[in-house]
Order: sequence, then structure tokens, then C-alpha cells
Amino acid sequence: MSGFVLPVNEIVHPDDLVRVLRYMQRSYINPDECQQFSYRMILPGMDDYIWLLSMVYGCRLPDDTILQYITSLDITQERIEREQQEAKFEHTSALLAKILDTTQTALFWKDTERRFLGANKAFLDYYDFPSEKVILGKTDEDMGWHEKEEPFKNDEWRVIHRGESTYRVHGQCMSHGEMRDIVASKSPLIENGKIVGLVGSFEDVTDEIRRQEQTEKLNEQMQQALEKAESANRAKTVFLSNVSHDMRTPLNGILGIAELASKTDDIEQIRTYLQKIMTAGSLLKDLINDTLELSRIGSGKKQLDLEVVDADCMLERLITAIRSSAEQKKVNFHVGLALSELGFVQVDRLKLSKVLLNLLSNAVKFTPEGGDVWLLGEVLSYDEQQGICRFVVRDSGIGMSPEFIPKMFNPFEQENSLSAQGVQGTGLGLSIAKELLKVMGGTIEVDSQQGKGTTFTVEISLTRVKSQSRPPERSAYETLCLADRKVLVCEDNDLNREIVTTILEMNHLQVISAENGEDGVTCFSESQEYSIEAILMDIRMPVMDGLTAAQQIRLLPRADAKIVPIIALSANAFQEDVEASRRAGMNDHLTKPVEPDVLLACLKQHIGRFMAEQNKI
Repeated sequence: MSGFVLPVNEIVHPDDLVRVLRYMQRSYINPDECQQFSYRMILPGMDDYIWLLSMVYGCRLPDDTILQYITSLDITQERIEREQQEAKFEHTSALLAKILDTTQTALFWKDTERRFLGANKAFLDYYDFPSEKVILGKTDEDMGWHEKEEPFKNDEWRVIHRGESTYRVHGQCMSHGEMRDIVASKSPLIENGKIVGLVGSFEDVTDEIRRQEQTEKLNEQMQQALEKAESANRAKTVFLSNVSHDMRTPLNGILGIAELASKTDDIEQIRTYLQKIMTAGSLLKDLINDTLELSRIGSGKKQLDLEVVDADCMLERLITAIRSSAEQKKVNFHVGLALSELGFVQVDRLKLSKVLLNLLSNAVKFTPEGGDVWLLGEVLSYDEQQGICRFVVRDSGIGMSPEFIPKMFNPFEQENSLSAQGVQGTGLGLSIAKELLKVMGGTIEVDSQQGKGTTFTVEISLTRVKSQSRPPERSAYETLCLADRKVLVCEDNDLNREIVTTILEMNHLQVISAENGEDGVTCFSESQEYSIEAILMDIRMPVMDGLTAAQQIRLLPRADAKIVPIIALSANAFQEDVEASRRAGMNDHLTKPVEPDVLLACLKQHIGRFMAEQNKI
């Protein structure tokens, strides 16, 4: 195609006309320079413009006129395809931009100097940046959001210089004023076979790591709890095995000797057997009491029962009991207590007495006839609120071997040499002493040499209080005569009922028996007022238990129902059992097996008070 048949302005697209005329003018001025350009043109008979690629070149003639040549190529189809590609590229670019801005993963890209070239919306939002301008051309160090430059600086060096890709590299960064945990993954950006930068992404794993740390902590706690439970189960198995063995030993003696006694008519021999039965029974009772005591302490149910006492007199009952034991054993018992300067103190006297009783009992038991046992006490220091006391229990007895001392406070541990010498015990006394001291916040130490004796040192802090009066030392009713006093015994077990009845009748009391709580309530309600002066009440009985029976007696519409002494006589020996008895309206709580002296002393005290209350009415 050469030349234009029609004027240019009629066939060239208006938007391209000026540009075409300029190329034509440039070709006229410089005819030797080839001009190439594309434009739209419409020819007669055509409905639409077509795209042409034209080349204009010419030469200057001798008469100085210009001869121009124009060749044109129809590029309409190529142009359409190009426009379609451009449109498709623009659509793809817009779509990619939309994807980058809507994805929740933070994306960024950098050059080979680790400078930011761009980032998506999730990245900017994570750091609360208004636009890319904040980060463009800057490195991580310029931004200052990492507490430590590593590890991200290292992994980016590997990506840029080695072409490696990294995955979920853990680090920390500052976001919204808080140091957060993130993991970043990065890959090289390659153009024409050359690394020109990197592209990366990261995600916040702070909550995940915290959950993982909590899980690990819980797993560790569970493992510790499991190990503790397994240890407790092993200890429980050993404990029960020891209890079973130690209980069967005196029980076997009781049953065996009872069988021997049943086969002889010799009164003296029978008395000897009975004495041995009482000895074995006493050991069995001590074992049961000590086992329950240790179990209570180990379960954490042991609490302090504080009372205000004169420090100089708080161990009088203990001293009396030990002095009696020492005299029977023909052991010299020495007491040296200097506690008067403390005045009145707040202390769990029963627990402190149990600690020292266990130590002193062992001292007397393991000291030969003619030997010495000391109980010493002194005040180490004191102020207006507290006083620190030291108690020393020393003996000149057989002492302990070096091998036994490290395990002497373990339950059921006893020196083998003692068993060989026929010395009996539960093996729980020292364990109980140490555990009780833990409850009271005290300490215990021991020094012992075989053949030379043993010294226990106990230290405990006591709270000082101001008090103007001394508590009564002895009951006012110890001399009360119990002869002909009428007592109601509520007991469902025939043997236990017979034992209690026999003890009472041997001391000239009158006994009314009831086999359960309901019968006991009936017997009392049908009796003459004030004729029954005390009630001994078992707890676990059929038909009606002792607690319910005591409550119903207290509610009876008669004058003596409110003040008649009701004394629990039960195998329930725990402190909560005692408290339950008192809540039910009982005056006291004695535990089985029945100790005649304790039972009679308790009856004297409560019947004496009953008589005093009766006289007031």
C-alpha cells in the first residue's frame, strides 16, 4: 500500500492525526531518515478503523523537491491480540494485588541488600503501618522491631547469597507495644537466572507457643503428680503390709494364748496367760492408735488445737505419767524445766505432750534398770509476742546404731537389736513425733551412740499471751462416789455391752441397757426425771444411730433432757467424730477399747456437773 488516496484528515483516526502529521513532517525535513509509526485508519467502504504500521522514507531530487515513499502493513489482528494481553495482564495484576491485600498471611519482598520493596496489607496492619512508605528502602534493623537481629538476618543472608529457602524460622518482634513470637519463611526472587531479592511471609505464633508452654507445664505437673501418686501407692502398699504384719503379731499372741488358757484349769497359769493377753492387746491398741494418728497427719487433716496455758505448768501431766513408768522400770527420771519467764503461752498442749511422750517413753523403754532419763527445757529467746523453747530428752540407754539413725523417723522402722532383746513397740512413735512437729512448726534433731545413750533436741516457737488467771489443774469431782448411780448404756454389740456393764457394776453403778438408739430414747423418756444420771452412747447402731438418739433426747419435753450427761463411747476416733458428737448434743467422746479408769473418771466429772446443774434448777 503506498500513498494516500484521500486526505489524511479524513482517513486517520482523530486521536492519531497529529502524531501521523508530525512523522510526515519529520520525514519531509529529513528525507533520508526512515520514520516508522503505527496508527488507526479507515478506508472507504469500511465500517471500522484498522491498525497500520507505516514506514516513510524519501529522497531529495535535483530540483530540490522531495519524493516520499510510504509502505504500510495491516497489524489490526496483532494489535487486538496485544490489547487483549494487556487487558489480561492488568486484570491479573489487579487480582494479584487484591489477593495480596486480602490474604491473612503477612507478605513482604526485599532487594539483595535486605531493603523492603513492598508488603501486603496484612503485613502493614500487623505493625499498624498506614502505608508502604514507612518501610520502603529500610531494613529490619532500621525499623528496630526485633529485640535480637538474629535469627532473621542469618536466614535472609542464606536466601540471598545461597539461593536457599527457609521455613518457619522462629523469632520475636515488637508489635503494638508487645514482644510477639513469629515464624518466617523466605525464598529467593530470581529474574533472568539471577537472584534479585527475596520474598517472605510470617505468621504470629504467640498464642500457639504459650499454649505449648502451658501444655508442657501441665504435662510436667501431671508427670510429677503421677510419680507422686505411684510413690504414694508404693508407700501405701508398704504401709499396709507393715500394718498387717504388726497387727497380726499381737493378734496371734492373743488368740494363741487364749486357746492355751482355755485348755488349763490352773488358776495361776490362767492369770499368767491373761496378763500376756492384756500386754498383747495393749500393744495392738497402741498400734491402731498410732496408725490412725499417722494417717491423719499424712492426710493433712491434723490441725492445731490451741489453748492458753502457763508455760511453767503445761507439761505436769506428762511428767506425772513418765515418772510412774520410770518408777516401774526402776529408771531414774530427772526433770529440769526453766520456762517460767514466758508466762502464759498459746500452744497445742496435747500435740506437744504427744511428741515428748513418744521420746520419753522410748527413753524409759530402752534404758536398763538403774539408768537415767532426763527431760530438760529452756527458753532460748523471747520478746513480747514469741518465745523459742528447746526441749531435750536424754537417756543413758542402749543407744542406736549409725545404720539405723538415717531411717529412724520412717514408719515401722525398728532397730533389729531391740527386737532381739524382746523390746516391743509399734515403730511409729518417732514418725508421729516428727510429723506433729511439722504441724506445729518445730524441729527435731538426734544424737546417739550405741551403749552410751540417745539425745533428742526439740525446738519450737510459742506465742505469748497475757492472762491473769491460771486454768484449773484438777477436776473438782475426782472424789465423787459413783455407787448406786444409774447409767443408761446404748450399745448394739453384745460383747461390748457386757464389758461396759461389767465395769460399771464392779464399781457398784446401776446399769440400764438398750440395744440401739431408738430403744435408748424410749428407756430415757419412760424413766423418772433425774433418775438416769448419765448415758453412754455408741454411735454406729441399727434402727437409730447414736447421734440421732442424742439429738432426740435433747428435744424431749422434760427438765433433765437438756442437762443429762451423754457420753459417746465409740470406735470412731477421729477429731471430726468428736466434733460430730458434740454437735449432736453429747458432752464427751470416749474411744474404744474401753479403759476403765478413763471411763470412771469421765463419769465422775460429768455426773458431778449434772448434780450441780440439778441443784440450780
